[in-house]
This record gives sequence, C-alpha cells and structure tokens, in this order.
Amino acid sequence: MPAASSSRRRAARARKEPSDDHIEEGEPTQCNNDDIVVDGDGDEEKQPRRAKKEKSDRKGKAVRTEADLLEESDDNSGRIDIENFRDQPLDRKEGAKLHGIAQDWELIRKQIHHSSFSLVKDVAMSLADVMEVCQSAQALDEVDAIMRELLDIDNEMLAHEETLKELHQKLMVGERVEDVMDKYENAVTDKTDQYRSKTSRQKYGCSDVYTQFKQVIFEVQNPGIPIPPINEFIPREDGDASDDEADLEIGGVTQDYKCPITLTTLVNPMTSKICGHSFSGATIQEYLKKARTDGISCPAAGCTKRLTMAVLQRDKDLEKKVKLAERKRQRQEEDSDDAEVIE
Repeated sequence: MPAASSSRRRAARARKEPSDDHIEEGEPTQCNNDDIVVDGDGDEEKQPRRAKKEKSDRKGKAVRTEADLLEESDDNSGRIDIENFRDQPLDRKEGAKLHGIAQDWELIRKQIHHSSFSLVKDVAMSLADVMEVCQSAQALDEVDAIMRELLDIDNEMLAHEETLKELHQKLMVGERVEDVMDKYENAVTDKTDQYRSKTSRQKYGCSDVYTQFKQVIFEVQNPGIPIPPINEFIPREDGDASDDEADLEIGGVTQDYKCPITLTTLVNPMTSKICGHSFSGATIQEYLKKARTDGISCPAAGCTKRLTMAVLQRDKDLEKKVKLAERKRQRQEEDSDDAEVIE
C-alpha cells in the first residue's frame, strides 16, 4: 500500500509539472497549488505568498471601493440632487421630498415647544417664587429676552416650513416650478423680513406661548389679583394701535385655585379641554361616576358644556402654580405675623 501511494503521488506530480518547452531550467514557476512552487529540478519548496497577498489586497480594495460607491449611491437614491438642484425644474416626485423636509422642520419646532419653552417658563416661575418682585426684575428680564429669542427662532423655522409646503402644493396641482432655490430663498427671506418689521406687541402679543409665560409670572408674584391684558406687559411702540383700540385683551381674569365642587384648593388638578374649567382630580372623577354615556353638565357655575373623562386632562402647569401660590401665601402670612410681633 505505501508503494502504491508513492506511485500515485509521483504520477500526480508529473501531471502538474509543465513541460521543458515552456520552462527554463532553474526558473521557479507558480503552480495551481497556492503553497507549492516547482523548480527546474522538480524539487518542491514553500515560497512566501507575498505576490498573492498583494494581488488579493488590490482586489479587496477594488471590491471595497465599488461597494462603497454602491452604498453611497443607495444612500443618495432618495435624496434631491443638491449640487444641481438650483437649475432643475421640480416634478411631483421631488414635491414629495419637499413635503418630507417640511415635516422635519415641523418636528423640530414641536420639540422646541415641548422642551425649551417649558423649561424657560419653569425657570421664570421659580425665580418669581423665590425672589421678591423688586429683586427679580433684572433676572426675569433676562429670561424674558431668552423667551423672545426662542419665539424669533421658532418663527424663522416656521418660514422654512411654510415655504416648503407652499412649493409642495404648487407641484401637487401640476404647476411647473423652476429656479426653485431662488424661489425658496426669496420666500423665506420675505417671511422673515415681514416678521422682523413688526413691533414687539405684534410679534409676541398674539403668541399663546408668550402670553402664558407672562401670565404665570404675574400669578406667582400676585396671587389672587386679576391678570391684566397682555398689552400691560409689552410697551407700546410706533406702529401699534393705541391702548384704547388694542384688541389684545388677553388676561383681565383671576386664576381661581379652588375646585368648583369642593370650594377648596385644587389637588392634582384636571382641566377640561372644552371649557377650560379645572377641578381636583379625585373629586371630578367621583362626580363623573354619575354621568350618562353622553357625559354630565360641567359643575362650574354658568357653564353649559358636558364633561366626560375623555375631555379631561391632568394639568401639571396649574398644579405648579397652585403650589407656588400656596407657598407665597404662607410666606406673606409669616411676614405679617412677624410684623405684628415687632410692633
């Protein structure tokens, strides 16, 4: 058996060896076997695989480069050709992309409303609570400037969002849009310039966010006192209507921190989305147990709306204001007691 095996190996080697017609004596030649080279004498010896490795590396680089290009092409397949975008007329396909970009602007704006505006309002509430009115003016003015700057940024983002939606609408009705970048930039600039040309009252007086911001500061500093109109917080400028003609009469009401049912201070308040009345959470839930399928009349005096659990929501902002007002009242009572003792 060993002899037979040796004969097969020699026969296989003979088949692998190239003829002398093509190989000079003593010149090593690469065979099909990756690890073996055969010299002119027929001796086998191991040779470094450097040539093959270099070839493999070059091939690998070429493959990776091609893969990278394919991946890059795939990533950009759903995007607008920015490099040549300015000179391209848009069709309905690009219109859908514009709508997607507009939705991105809208999403960012909502995130700012949810986080930044709430944070600034909470900071203002805390400052108004811990500092006396005469001491907090400068600090609150700085917070007010931050709130206005956020509103300015919000409006600029809104200009981008609205412009993209307007272009999208034109494309959806079949209108051809050329010089799209010029149209886009000019429209955004016009909207932004129009906003900046407004007075402070015109920019901030109609903003629900700013109105609530100013109201919450006043409520914390002046519990139980009616909230004045928003014009009281924004000085009149040239271009504004006179105070007698102004239509921004937001405010002028007193925030009642008592539950209409128990007539005691609100606890875990819930507010109706349809009439704005607030109630202690446990109290209104107990009251609604008597409701029919179409709801029950709002227990607030003079209200004709019908309530269900679906129209009630937990009011965390009101809960904060109730706690701050209660602390303010307690401090005022303590100061009053101290004054009586001194006298």
